[in-house]
Amino acid sequence: MIVNSAYFIFLTYGLATNVFEATALENYFCERGRCRNLDSRICTKNMLWTVTQIRKSQCFLKCLSEECKSVFYNDFTQKCQGHSSFLNGVDDCRDEEGTKYYQKCTGKGPMNCKEVQCSGQNTTGIYTIYPADGSNGFSVRCDMDTEGGGWTVFQRRVNGSVDFYRTWADYKSGFGNLNTEFWLSLDYIHKLTSQENTTLRVDLITPGPPIHSSYALYSVFKVGDEKSSYGLKISGYSGVAGDSMYLHNGNKFSTRDKDNDLVGYSCAKTFFGGWWYNYCHQSNLNGLYGSVKFGEGIIWSTLSNFYVSMTFVEMKLK
Repeated sequence: MIVNSAYFIFLTYGLATNVFEATALENYFCERGRCRNLDSRICTKNMLWTVTQIRKSQCFLKCLSEECKSVFYNDFTQKCQGHSSFLNGVDDCRDEEGTKYYQKCTGKGPMNCKEVQCSGQNTTGIYTIYPADGSNGFSVRCDMDTEGGGWTVFQRRVNGSVDFYRTWADYKSGFGNLNTEFWLSLDYIHKLTSQENTTLRVDLITPGPPIHSSYALYSVFKVGDEKSSYGLKISGYSGVAGDSMYLHNGNKFSTRDKDNDLVGYSCAKTFFGGWWYNYCHQSNLNGLYGSVKFGEGIIWSTLSNFYVSMTFVEMKLK
């Protein structure tokens, strides 16, 4: 009888411990399938491993390593698949009934405007987001109206009220007014493009006549850290504005006081902006508002030419 009681106590304790561990692990991982268009889907991008016949809590436990960032788990087949990055619905995915997507929670709040939108906020405006690295939150402008919403805006030009001919320190830390014109911060852009695979959208309006609205999309958009001089990785163009970023892929950021371009003079000083200059540019979205001098304005050369300065620009990612 004593043995049976001891066995019962041990079994009860073991079950309680398992329940506690499972609950703790599930609190550490957040379901993000609906938010990222991954309900009943599974992806192969940055896959680390696949195991079968494993409980969900064991799946989460396997993903506690620093390398693992997210998992797919199927309650019906008990299949677990780990990934080294956060994913979205365009990352080499296919349908798989019953699969759910989970990622490590940042623990503080939404990490971008897409997650703000998933929390029920559907109005374009200013919100606070929290990077996946656990650092302090910061304010951003979220575009909830364009192409499904959930876009994190990091650059905006609307009226020339803010000077964009700035120093390296200014572009590093950000400047302007989130309600009108601004540059978010190179450090923040790096954080946002490092925590997951991101798409860039550029919305543009020409001065006319006639006034013309256009856009460009890039399926790959990533900005490095300051050690890399915020090097740009961009590709996968689609849209109707033309690809004016192709020349800038792989380039470092330059400002009037830090020249990282590939010519013998300063493109930033010549064309009055801060940008990923090359020899020197095909686009110059941080140039002088309203300038009609060659290359100095807010230029997207494939949409117009080097003399036509855009009257409106928004650069945004998700």
